[in-house]
Amino acid sequence: MSQVDRPVTGFRPFFNPATGEWITYTAIAEDTHGQLVRFTWRSVPGGVITEHIHPRQEERFTILAGEAHFTLNGQERTARAGETVIVPAGVPHSEGNLGPAEIEGIVELRPALRTKELHEAFAGLVADGKTTPRGAPRNPLQLGATFWHFRHERPMNSRVPDAGSAQPLLPPS
Repeated sequence: MSQVDRPVTGFRPFFNPATGEWITYTAIAEDTHGQLVRFTWRSVPGGVITEHIHPRQEERFTILAGEAHFTLNGQERTARAGETVIVPAGVPHSEGNLGPAEIEGIVELRPALRTKELHEAFAGLVADGKTTPRGAPRNPLQLGATFWHFRHERPMNSRVPDAGSAQPLLPPS
């Protein structure tokens, strides 16, 4: 197993109950000169990542087990073990586990940007009980600050659940 395929030391796997996903990083920006982040991704039955956009990153899902349901730019798609779904930068997309079994896959985002830090921030907010059931920060100031800080990784827009109300609080990008 190469260095980039091993779990990254110092970042423990985490579960996000708002999305029903487990993430374990296997490559981060520091390992890849900023080229990509890679993580193993598991989604529990009923898990859903609501529609969002990565304005400057391509996202690639390689399904290892289970059946993942995607919406890409309004078009539905199902991916099974051995299949890869590529989401170009700027394309609205969502992921979900509608089946009875857990989904397991490998996810890569290119370039890396601060994706690891974004996941850490949201995992911390969820663990502290500071998010809505859909995973957005409850406090409008926290919502605005979080999305402003990570605006290149996941922008503030009407497709982000519970985020639209904070838009007027933010300076232009």
